[in-house]
Amino acid sequence: MAIGSFMGRVFTVSHTKIFTPSNLKGSTGSDWATHEVAGGKARSEWVGPKLKSYTFDLLLRAQDGVPPRSTLDYFQRMAESSAVDWFVVGGVPLSPYPFKITDISETWDAVLQGGVLVECKVSLTIEEYL
Repeated sequence: MAIGSFMGRVFTVSHTKIFTPSNLKGSTGSDWATHEVAGGKARSEWVGPKLKSYTFDLLLRAQDGVPPRSTLDYFQRMAESSAVDWFVVGGVPLSPYPFKITDISETWDAVLQGGVLVECKVSLTIEEYL
């Protein structure tokens, strides 16, 4: 069953594959400027909305039908390129704008003899692209 998608990869759960985001956290807000006033309190001016950003983890495990090394390499290439895509969860984009990967980090949890990566956790930070 498809849960969502990002960067051409479909988040899914089935009897042969588990590939889902976890620890999804988002943030947004407003940008404000402060103008000093001689002899008085500073004045605030609303500048506009901030770009939405999200962080989430992907657990890449060979036993779950997800090739860890090639999936990690794929997201690293996307982070180092100018790639953007809509982040979709439950069939609904989380923004009317696509997202770019601004940061990626990984933890290699299980490596077999010969350097075969069988399990790793990838943490992504994404931000709206306008």
